[in-house]
Amino acid sequence: MEIRFSEYSEPLFDDKESRDLDRKTILKTGISGSHLMGFAALSIYQNYRKKILRSDSVFILCGNGNNGGDGLALAFFLIQEGKESKVFLKEGSLSEESAYYKNLLLRAGGTILNLESDPLFFEGENICIIDALLGTGFQPPIRDPYGEVLEKIQKQKRKSPKRTFILSIDVISGFSENLPVPFEVDALAEIGMKKWRNRFLPNEIKKTFHRIGFPIGKKDDPNPESFGKILWKIIPDSYLKECLKRKEDSHKYKNGSLLLIGGSQGMAGAALSSLFAFHELGGGISLLLSPSEKTVRSVLKKDPSLMIDRIEDSSTVLSKPFVKIASVFLLGPGLRTDECPILDLPKDKFCVLDAGALEVYKEKILHEKVLMTPHTGELETLLNQKIKTVSEGISLAKDYAKSFRVHILWKRHSSFLIDPKGNLFVWEKTEPKLAVMGTGDLLAGILAFFLSRGFSIPNSTQLSFSLLTNAAKRSKGFPTASEIRKRLLKGGN
Repeated sequence: MEIRFSEYSEPLFDDKESRDLDRKTILKTGISGSHLMGFAALSIYQNYRKKILRSDSVFILCGNGNNGGDGLALAFFLIQEGKESKVFLKEGSLSEESAYYKNLLLRAGGTILNLESDPLFFEGENICIIDALLGTGFQPPIRDPYGEVLEKIQKQKRKSPKRTFILSIDVISGFSENLPVPFEVDALAEIGMKKWRNRFLPNEIKKTFHRIGFPIGKKDDPNPESFGKILWKIIPDSYLKECLKRKEDSHKYKNGSLLLIGGSQGMAGAALSSLFAFHELGGGISLLLSPSEKTVRSVLKKDPSLMIDRIEDSSTVLSKPFVKIASVFLLGPGLRTDECPILDLPKDKFCVLDAGALEVYKEKILHEKVLMTPHTGELETLLNQKIKTVSEGISLAKDYAKSFRVHILWKRHSSFLIDPKGNLFVWEKTEPKLAVMGTGDLLAGILAFFLSRGFSIPNSTQLSFSLLTNAAKRSKGFPTASEIRKRLLKGGN
């Protein structure tokens, strides 16, 4: 069972790219903008029909951009179903598509109030508020009348949180990746294409995706070089288990070979966590090199079948027979920075630089098979500056990856992999149970395993996150890293 990674990834679009794709779709396919607007409104209505129809009062708040047009189209379809809504529209010129649905709504007997001059009071026991105010063209700061309207929405939600349902269309008005959500939202209906800014929303906001005919690329080839940003989905356990199987004619080197350098005195546990993850998943053979004689003795006492040696002279590491044939190097778990050897990392081997190895290899031109795995603090050390916003961090990490020819995996609650060409892969499936010490060491060992099996760095990273997240998600309570590791082979079952 071969994994089709394209089925578990989608292109992401920033605001400008979203608007460009909208225009290109109309030009290339001949589908009119009013049809696309109608498709969006119908899809949203079908998905949220019960919630909307059960509300005593429905308020649809529309800006004068095309996001407001989606709101007008939704109001039209609601009135056709016998559900009237209170529509507020900002003054200003409308696109042809928005004007079309405005006129349809009025001819159907609907009423449109002025967002700026008519009083906006949320009345009713169960209220549904549709936010169609600001779309992908929004740029901070939030200006009136939008600021005032957003405050009213937030006050209503605070006053009656359980009886107020707030649905935003496509994007949340006034939100960007570098700003907080301006009001509490229950659900987001994302239209046509996955938006970059929506990846930074809080997990508690329900997101639905509505495909309405945008040609976002062939299903079998979401090429990152074509799109620049790729959103990863979680890979199911059934596929992950297939990746872990050994072939009947396999041997220890074919099952994966690893050189791990780590385990300074007092930190042997981190190196062992990575090593055990590698072997328990099916890795065939490994060598652990440690700067500590005490670590060597304790590891052999714990498991005498492991190969381990002390680093006497770092200049001899690459000349060791096993090192020459190992398929993957992993440097850093449990390793003090001042004890990390500086090696000429072979260009034919995958090399993972983690924890104590990161600063040692900082600002060194390496090669495209090198993966650096910093968390935010370590990334700031690599970049020589504090990261103020996510956008800034990504931009700086892209520059670093291009300059030093490496992959960077920025580990955070939602993580980013940046390749040497500046392409970006996003993992947004946050799992609070992974916020515990030692999971970084687990991840390093899992990455080493998949790389040793011949998967690329992006594919190995997606597989590793999927496996680790599945195992943590189904663990009871808040498990330790060791407890999560024991569930890896079971896919979390």
